[in-house]
Amino acid sequence: MRKLVAALQTRTEAFLAQRKNVLLVVRAGEAEYLPLVSVVAGIESGGSPDDFLLFADEFHSPAQYATALVQSLGARYAVIGPALQKEGMDVPAELPPALRDERRPPVDRVRDLLVFERGLLADLEASRVVVALLPPRIADPTLYARFVMALVEHEMPQPWCHHMRFVVREDAARALLSEHARSLPRTEFYAPDFSQAAVAKSVEDEAYDESLPLPARMQALLVSASMDYAHGRLRVSAEKYALLTRYHRAMGPPVMLALSLNGGGEVLVRAGKPAEAQNQFERALVPAIEAQNTSALINITLNLANLHRQQGRWQPAYDHYVAVSGLAKVQVNAQLQLRCLEQMGFCQYKLKDTKKAWEHWQAGAELARGVGAREDLLDCLQRIRELYKEQGMAAREREASIEVAALERQGVKVYPA
Repeated sequence: MRKLVAALQTRTEAFLAQRKNVLLVVRAGEAEYLPLVSVVAGIESGGSPDDFLLFADEFHSPAQYATALVQSLGARYAVIGPALQKEGMDVPAELPPALRDERRPPVDRVRDLLVFERGLLADLEASRVVVALLPPRIADPTLYARFVMALVEHEMPQPWCHHMRFVVREDAARALLSEHARSLPRTEFYAPDFSQAAVAKSVEDEAYDESLPLPARMQALLVSASMDYAHGRLRVSAEKYALLTRYHRAMGPPVMLALSLNGGGEVLVRAGKPAEAQNQFERALVPAIEAQNTSALINITLNLANLHRQQGRWQPAYDHYVAVSGLAKVQVNAQLQLRCLEQMGFCQYKLKDTKKAWEHWQAGAELARGVGAREDLLDCLQRIRELYKEQGMAAREREASIEVAALERQGVKVYPA
């Protein structure tokens, strides 16, 4: 993953460093969007002399987009304008009215906006304006492509966009510029790949790259093992977790040993080996406790609770859910507390203690109301209603049914865990 990000950064920096081309079109789907934004923001904050304008507004129409850009830069200028005046620069107190005039053509407004921004640069030989148009959603790819082409159109030898660079994102699903505008002058095209397959290969390569420090390789191997597990490659995942366990048992730190053992336990659960999985989880608890790492303790203890529940061992399952609930309170994790209360009630129900079951579900309902968790509220209320029904408590069953029906009318649903 780091190599993919590094390649994206290198490619972007190379475009910004060259002195010929004006536009870099980046074909980026959902997987590539956040890395692209992160890389551009990172270059800006990493000491670049250039003036970055990063726009991440959605594109619906040229007029809407132009207004969004003006508003964004206007808010920025409201902060820096007074400071520039104090430094003695002859600049207006606010953006010129013509930039805010929505009756003007959108492309003209945006061009004038960027020219205005360039006029704020103290030394054009030392820095440029880098315009990053990175909409997370492009409602009309055709209008967007036309807008970009019209915006960057220029005439030599005196282009309106001198000392500017444009980094423009287009959606990989409908990349009209990349597919039909390859003849655009002074334009570069780039299509990074952050697909699952590419990320998996990159992480795998890092894990076995002998030029990297060993701790970095082990970290990459842990990510690779978890990806193998997620995609059902259990044998390969188990081998990697075993290697990680041997390494971290010898070298530490304890929390990484705990995570490695826990990962191996999860593989054993999916492989249908509950006894071996339980042993692995219990071994993982020792270094997790030593490290006093709450997140690791939650993951491991919850795995044990779920395993005991799946095997019908209701008392140990209950005890582990109680432990997780306590850890969830430490982390102020209401969602996890709700999950534990529901499961604690279920375990007590299976243990024939309907009073304790009701107490846990009632506590869950009260917490869910307090934090606005309607799905969890419905889950607890449905269990309480069924308990009333079994106990022949018709009046209370009707009361619970009224609240259940109200939530269901609102479209609230309970999804299986």
